Amino acid sequence: MRPFSLVAALLALALGASAAHAKEPARKQTILLDGVTERVNWNDGDSFRILGGRRDGQKARLAGYNTLESYGPVHFWGGFTGWDLYHTHKDATALAKSQEWECTSDGSADGYGRILVACPELRKRLISEGLAHVYAYGDEVPDPELIALQLKAQNERNGMWAKGIPRAIVTSVHSIDEPGSGDDKGPRAESYNRVCDTATGKTYAIAHTTIFKPCDAFCFGGSCLLYIPFKQRYGKNRVACVIGDAGDKNRVTAMDHLDQPLVVEERYPDR
Repeated sequence: MRPFSLVAALLALALGASAAHAKEPARKQTILLDGVTERVNWNDGDSFRILGGRRDGQKARLAGYNTLESYGPVHFWGGFTGWDLYHTHKDATALAKSQEWECTSDGSADGYGRILVACPELRKRLISEGLAHVYAYGDEVPDPELIALQLKAQNERNGMWAKGIPRAIVTSVHSIDEPGSGDDKGPRAESYNRVCDTATGKTYAIAHTTIFKPCDAFCFGGSCLLYIPFKQRYGKNRVACVIGDAGDKNRVTAMDHLDQPLVVEERYPDR
């Protein structure tokens, strides 16, 4: 065979293989929930929506851990920019989608109406790889095994711990002028921001009466989170500070162009 013929043949094979691969359907995302195989759509590494069946449309929140926000580069601490930690969210979601996990639920729900689901092996993997952190809300007691796995991940500088370990991770920011919910839709007398202790996994509410504007930064315990109202997180209404690419553009840090209107004492309540 002539050299150019060999090259042409190899090129044709490569293009054929690529076309065949492109036609392969994406793997259906499923979990085994209470013994029943459920098709799901993972929103991120700690929440999903059930597709089809008797629980069609039901939203679920995984218990025991938390992954970083999915709507943009809004977290930063240590040597990380917002984009660095946004990739951590992407990796957590990819791991959740990678296989079928065995999960259970007792039917209880969180404050947003999502059923609480336990997927033990998934949360161990995510925490071990530094793609999630232990998260215990209210009276919940953090799982000692998960705390040990998190400490190991921190010592090995895996995932979100690679460029710094804050004393706390800010997990939510709420402005005092946000409308209430349920029967209480009027102005709030007090609002709060939530933080999670990176040593114990316990969460705490920081009460305040501050008005946050979109893209304001709230920092506590060595980490920061941008305030983005829910209606400005997705679609055409997204604010500029969460739009960009993974290159040098829009590398979010808590520097000159960001305001932090609420300054709190560096200590936890109830401690």
